[in-house]
Amino acid sequence: MVIAIILGTIWLVLMLRSGLVEYKYYQSVKNLEPDIWNQLGSPVYLKIPMVFVSAKGAALLKEATNATVLALAAKHRQAGIQFVCYVMLVLIGAIAYFKLA
Repeated sequence: MVIAIILGTIWLVLMLRSGLVEYKYYQSVKNLEPDIWNQLGSPVYLKIPMVFVSAKGAALLKEATNATVLALAAKHRQAGIQFVCYVMLVLIGAIAYFKLA
């Protein structure tokens, strides 16, 4: 039970961190790179993540020159990779546990 609470807490913290970094990244593009934001179609609400991962959106975001936007893009990528790696690690550990148990 304690292990489940610890794993769940780590998952929650990583997920919240990833979401917060993602939000800051979107807002920095919106405020600091308005030309790119307009070319993306000024997305709102649930459409924002879809525009950022589309081929057109990714190509436009590579043109960003603002240092803050670039730093937040790197931080966003890092937080996402850390979250996905944690989930994979827990799943692999669970599979190994149940195979050996």
